[in-house]
Amino acid sequence: MRRRPPAVALALGIVLALLAATPALAAGYRYWSFWDGSAGGQWSYATQGPSLARPADGAVQGFRFSVSKDAAAEAAKPRAAADFEAVCGATAPADG
Repeated sequence: MRRRPPAVALALGIVLALLAATPALAAGYRYWSFWDGSAGGQWSYATQGPSLARPADGAVQGFRFSVSKDAAAEAAKPRAAADFEAVCGATAPADG
């Protein structure tokens, strides 16, 4: 019976370890979704990006980083309520 040299066995072991260590692929997109607060403290998926949005005084906007299959339909909403008082009620108003 013929024995393999240790270098061949070592190389084979390294190749197998590298194949086993490949990262799992996500089943969707990883990104920041952008949300507008609406009446009743609910979130609605923003129809324009944050660079174009001009929220009214007292409006609430939110972001959420998540993995989802579809941007608007499946995106994870922000965890906090979309209510100005809930988000900023404890902050004193400032001039300007």
